[in-house]
Amino acid sequence: MPIRERYSAVPSFWAATANPHPDLPLLDRDIETDVAIVGGGFTGLTTAHYLARSGVDCVVLEANDAGWGASGRNGGMAVLRYKCGWAALARDYGADTARLMFGALHDAIDSLQATITEYGIDCDFSRCGHITAAHGVKPLAALENDVRWLEREMGYEGASILTRSQTRRLTGTDEYVGAFLERRSGALHPLNYARGLAAAVATRVPVFVSSPVEGYRREASGFVLHTPRARVLARRIVVATNAYTGVFPLPNDLARRIVPVPSNIVATAPLPQSVVQDILPEGQIVTDSRRVNLYFRLSPDRRMVFGSRGHLSGSNEPWAFSHIEAAMRRVFPTLRDATIDYRWNGRVGFSLDYFPHVGSAEPGVYYAIGYSGRGVVLTHMAGKLLAAMLRGEAVDAGPLTQEPFKPIALHALYPLGIRLYTAYYRLLDARERTR
Repeated sequence: MPIRERYSAVPSFWAATANPHPDLPLLDRDIETDVAIVGGGFTGLTTAHYLARSGVDCVVLEANDAGWGASGRNGGMAVLRYKCGWAALARDYGADTARLMFGALHDAIDSLQATITEYGIDCDFSRCGHITAAHGVKPLAALENDVRWLEREMGYEGASILTRSQTRRLTGTDEYVGAFLERRSGALHPLNYARGLAAAVATRVPVFVSSPVEGYRREASGFVLHTPRARVLARRIVVATNAYTGVFPLPNDLARRIVPVPSNIVATAPLPQSVVQDILPEGQIVTDSRRVNLYFRLSPDRRMVFGSRGHLSGSNEPWAFSHIEAAMRRVFPTLRDATIDYRWNGRVGFSLDYFPHVGSAEPGVYYAIGYSGRGVVLTHMAGKLLAAMLRGEAVDAGPLTQEPFKPIALHALYPLGIRLYTAYYRLLDARERTR
């Protein structure tokens, strides 16, 4: 990959409406630090935020610009659900672990909001609520089990089941048979959050852009990280590059522990009030229950932002978004003539168990990767956990911090695997779908 002075954000609705990027330097001289954080997205910046608060010396090294990867391209949904539902979590990992993970997730979104408030980040953050819309009777039953578990085990009243008619009223579509409403979830402008967080963190620790780490080697005192113009001598390393971990060759196997999956999003032109008045009238964000799920929300200027699994080619050409646009018009027939103003894509890092994993790849090398499409809140959790680990504290977030987290067998065949699994999952989704 050629090195440029600064990589601009990937063209998208978020980039077109973003605040200016902070004026951050390139690394052009050798430096020393305790912790070198590789990656200037949500994970790396949040880790730096918490380390700086603890007085731990660190630097952030970003290959492109702050928020260039998934942090600046996602749907901006701060969702309070793991990919696995609450009742299933309790069944598979035990009630104590499920309760622990519930507390960690809610602490993460509260800490995210506190960070935005502390730094005064202008990113349209709101606790608008999140709807998990059921595409069939079977997934709706699982969502009902989740509400019962939350009420019984957590005494939690922030979630409820929506009937078909309630779901129709709050989503503006007849596509779904019911839904799970989580009232404490939120939404934000992801690129503005990334840029605002980078600017704030940079007042406390060095944040370098256009400074890709091309490799590192271990020495007696720690590590030497190589960038195009300079070296960093660090006692410890944090790898916070998620789906882009394999872009630059690093001498560890982290890139083989997750699968980078393409994700595509479109944004319409601003919709007339006469059209939008019945679509998401109370402003919730929506993810449906499909395995190859659809997710959508309205932007502050009344655009439909609609996403799903991307074309495996990774192409940015309009034809690669045709399945997204067809799904949007099926879900919202009133948008059949809506103009698409923006199309963009990127990579999402999936782990085999759909949980992010936080830990140590080798002595002195820490990581947090594999958010599986739920990164806005989970990156804040991971950054907090990483900072605690680096301070020498014991951490426990259930399967997020438990070993083993091993390389995936036959990882080189993952493009074929994605094709097969996507086709299989779509078949299962179609069988479950209730019209």
